Amino acid sequence: MEWSALFNTGRFPDRPARDDPDRNPFQIDQDRIVFSRPFRRLQEKTQVHPMIGNAHVRNRLVHTLEVASIGRSIGFGVGAALRPELAAAGRTPDDLGYLVQAACLAHDIGNPPFGHAGEAAMATFMEGWLREARRATGFELDEDLRFFDGNAQGFRILTRSDGYRERGGLKLTFASLAAFIKYPWGATDPRAEKGGVPGVKFNRFETEREGFEAVRAACGLSGTLPRHPAVWLMEAADDITYSLADLEDAVELSIVSYKEYEELVRPLTDLSAQRIADEDGVPQKMALLRSNAAGRMIAATRDAFLAHAQALLAGEMPRAALVDLCVPELREPFRALARANAEKLYLHPRKVQFEIGARDVLEKTLSVFLEACVAFVQAGGESEKLPLRARQALVLMQDYHPRPGFSASETIRCAVDFVAGMTDSYAANLAARLRGL
Repeated sequence: MEWSALFNTGRFPDRPARDDPDRNPFQIDQDRIVFSRPFRRLQEKTQVHPMIGNAHVRNRLVHTLEVASIGRSIGFGVGAALRPELAAAGRTPDDLGYLVQAACLAHDIGNPPFGHAGEAAMATFMEGWLREARRATGFELDEDLRFFDGNAQGFRILTRSDGYRERGGLKLTFASLAAFIKYPWGATDPRAEKGGVPGVKFNRFETEREGFEAVRAACGLSGTLPRHPAVWLMEAADDITYSLADLEDAVELSIVSYKEYEELVRPLTDLSAQRIADEDGVPQKMALLRSNAAGRMIAATRDAFLAHAQALLAGEMPRAALVDLCVPELREPFRALARANAEKLYLHPRKVQFEIGARDVLEKTLSVFLEACVAFVQAGGESEKLPLRARQALVLMQDYHPRPGFSASETIRCAVDFVAGMTDSYAANLAARLRGL
């Protein structure tokens, strides 16, 4: 892959590159993402701990902003080391930093309510729904409607369903869209499998196949793992951020003690016990530990990228995260931190209670709006022919109301768009009202 193509500043779907002398094209992408409605909704979506009233605990929006900060630093660091190569392509280290930052700002924009538990709940429901819908309606529906991944939903938001709907989405640069694609395949591709389960990790639905291939072609993505190099930096920023921040939030919620936090994070730092003790209180001590650990991991992932740059640019890098390619003195304590998070946080009783309830919430909302979208297809897109219940449900869908002329699969996707775009509290409250409560 060539840096000149990887920095393609043409705008999706078909606007040629056009530099603005006063604004970096990737900063413009950042602005378009930040000012979008799906981005604003991240403020009431779960990061790890659902529906928390404590403002010090991160929601999905705060997490996203922190990832963007870390990602920009990694991007600048890599760009500085590759200055001659970037200069030959007419780009600077700043450009790479801004590009990674844009991808980071978008990286969770497709996440549904209730985080990864919401993803799993939607996928499970859609698998059963699709099987029954095909039998009951006779519609020819895309096979990948039985899967759901926030990454593919994010690509749909950025290119189609939001912003300039059906006219290019947020109209980002091809480079930023390519830097967003962690899993460059569709749901039915064998590479989307995880843990023996098909269709878990993928970046496009069938409805976005054409746009997806246009992005790949525009940036010259190639190889056995045709990822844009900036994807690796965005992914590393995400790994560093949530691993440190999730544990910090757990201290705030008294799920783990500060002592446990220090024991896990201090090995990632070069801080002495006395330096930590000099800080006044627990929040200050955690901030010191987190910032020092993050700084060292930023440098380590930069070095890991540079050590494997040739394979990354060839698209021949194995599917390993940069944090797993860092020097052993940081890699091993980082893995220990990840294991502790999995054991202590992600199956905590409070979290699990909400996630079990989330499945019921999402099943109820999906069933109502899928039913309405099926009726819309059966009525040939003529709203006046719809039964009252379907008309009422479609009114609630607002931005995601299906349009006449949509295929059956595109119409069904509108229901998924609407539910996936809900905040945690809106989904919970709406599900209760739909039950007549």
